[in-house]
Amino acid sequence: MNNKSKLYKNARRLIYFCLFATIIAAFVYLSKKYEPLSEEKTINFSSYYKDINTDKYNIINAGTLLKELKNGKYIVFIGNHESKWSEAYAYILTECLEELNIRINYYDLYSDKNQKNSNYYKIRERLKNYLVSTDDSDNNLLAPSLYIVDKGKIEYYNIATVAVKNNTRVEEYWTNYNRESFKREIKNNIKRYYLNN
Repeated sequence: MNNKSKLYKNARRLIYFCLFATIIAAFVYLSKKYEPLSEEKTINFSSYYKDINTDKYNIINAGTLLKELKNGKYIVFIGNHESKWSEAYAYILTECLEELNIRINYYDLYSDKNQKNSNYYKIRERLKNYLVSTDDSDNNLLAPSLYIVDKGKIEYYNIATVAVKNNTRVEEYWTNYNRESFKREIKNNIKRYYLNN
């Protein structure tokens, strides 16, 4: 082998080594950079509503909600963290939960509804008799809403504010009278259908 071919062979090895080292360095750099994205995020109620820091809610996903709607005894608050109506509802509902000293489930429909995935349609189908109709569609699954379920039967539901939100501002609707009426209704129905008082 002549000197020229040895030189080419060594140059080629050097290039391969440099490429390999660059790939390894890029892999290490990118894995460190994107490591936080691979960490499992803990979602709690304050992840959705920053100013409501409470332990009165179990966060559930659509699959769990569908199971709960079929059996067991549950209270489910369906909200949308992008909605001021859901936030106002959550504040008042939290007061009720604290007074009754109970914990309920929370399902945030924002992602499923925006993606219009099968879970959204399955939940909507399961709750079809307890939803509100709007101008553009029947049986819309909207937030905020509250359901008390016992062995697959909806014992009580509250969709009080989903029908008024296009006509009224949140602050206008939640007067002291409406707030106290809502709290009284929610507490009475939780006692009746969930706590069996």
